[in-house]
Amino acid sequence: MDVVPQTKKRVVIVDDSRTMQAVLENAFSDRPGFNVVGVAGDARSGAEMITLLRPDIATIDLCMPYIDGIGLLELIGQPSSTCAITVSDQTAKNILLTTKLQKFGASACLSKRELAEDPESFFNKVASAYDAFQLARKRQIAAMGSNPKPEKAVPISVETALVHFGYPVPLDEEHRLDILGRTQLDNAERERQFDLVTKHLAASTAFPVCLLTFIDKDTQWIKSGEGIEVESTPREQAFCNYTISQGGTFVVANAAEDSRFAANPLVTGAPQIRSYVGHPVIASDGTRIGALCLIDVKPRTASAGVLRQLAGMAEIVSAMIEHRPVPAT
Repeated sequence: MDVVPQTKKRVVIVDDSRTMQAVLENAFSDRPGFNVVGVAGDARSGAEMITLLRPDIATIDLCMPYIDGIGLLELIGQPSSTCAITVSDQTAKNILLTTKLQKFGASACLSKRELAEDPESFFNKVASAYDAFQLARKRQIAAMGSNPKPEKAVPISVETALVHFGYPVPLDEEHRLDILGRTQLDNAERERQFDLVTKHLAASTAFPVCLLTFIDKDTQWIKSGEGIEVESTPREQAFCNYTISQGGTFVVANAAEDSRFAANPLVTGAPQIRSYVGHPVIASDGTRIGALCLIDVKPRTASAGVLRQLAGMAEIVSAMIEHRPVPAT
């Protein structure tokens, strides 16, 4: 009997203290069931990161400049697919504050002191809060019947993508392939305008590799690449399958510990990918036709600034494609 690997819970940490960011990131990374995919130092960046990445869990500090933890919960809004957990010693003896936080969507209110003194208890409470959040969410969806209220962002699911040979395929696959053929993007022929984008993005984000990719039926074509000399890969190895099959940014903090990619030849062998951040390149009719991505050979989380730069440059690439002259065939 085959054992299905458990997917790690994706975590975003929001705290203005660099020390506390490191403490939380190390604590979650040391636990086998969690994968930190983002760290933000202020509430607005945290809200943007949570909206983009749609993590399973977000830890939220209460005392942050300009917008505090309650303000961040308001920015996220409800309903949400993310289990929000405040981590602050302020709630330890303040029942009114805890009640207020729960009203705004906090699934649990935990203390920093408990994390330091009794990490086992802290993570047991994290697990319990997540389980209770998921149960409540399922009941809420069931109670809404066949017309549930949509969330701010739709996670990748059978509603947005089909799974084919272990990787997701967009439901509009035939239309997407038709656009690639008409725009002549399904090849590895370099174009200077795209090379300028990948070179700039790699330098400005300090990621060693930046790629612009387009995937046809069987092949991932690297239309532009900075930091790597590869023209194509088999489609089944492409991380960008996931990027073109969902609505927002797709992040993998450590591919070696992700059940979807741990056995991928690009992870087990050269170039030994560990972290990946990809954003879809979108045609004028809304079709996700390609991906602009950042890659590193070491595990790392994506900052809110990196996510903004990547999304912004992906929009620029989309505009380039829309106004790009296509040679006559």
